[in-house]
Amino acid sequence: MSSIANAIVAAAQAAGIDPKLALEVANRESGLNQNARGAAGEIGVFQLLPSTAASLGVDPSDVNRNIEGGVRYLAQLLSRYGDPAAALAAYNWGPDRVDADLAAHGSAWFSFIPSSTQSYVTSILANVQTQYTASIGPIPLPGGGPSSFRTGISAEMPPAPPPGMSVWTKMAIAVGVIFGLSLLLSD
Repeated sequence: MSSIANAIVAAAQAAGIDPKLALEVANRESGLNQNARGAAGEIGVFQLLPSTAASLGVDPSDVNRNIEGGVRYLAQLLSRYGDPAAALAAYNWGPDRVDADLAAHGSAWFSFIPSSTQSYVTSILANVQTQYTASIGPIPLPGGGPSSFRTGISAEMPPAPPPGMSVWTKMAIAVGVIFGLSLLLSD
């Protein structure tokens, strides 16, 4: 894994979000290229706009600060929407546009976003499909209150593994326990 990918994984774990999701966003945004520049002025690995970077207090031209800011922004959007699909749409299309779309179209919001944003969201979620499960039910809208729920399909994130223990470590421990128990029971 590259040093940029390692930095993204570390930042995502520190922020309590799925490292695979953060890696997929960065890969989709820039191919993990700090020298990437977007047509609207986006900079680096997470393609942060200068205004977004400024609101996060990071220098987007510094790869480590870009990663820190991109992961923090993604974490804010995940927290704000509680729905990875809406968070990714907001990352790509802008939170104000997603908020307006949710308010105007409710559970059908996804069909009203631009096809390029639909592609962005579906391709990222498809790449991390084993990390998410679909659910149908009330989804909180930003702002709270009793009328702040919409119904529809969303992707629910599993809890992040504790820092320092990878999924592979947990699986290895589980296999070892099962193997050990089977040896004990076979005697």
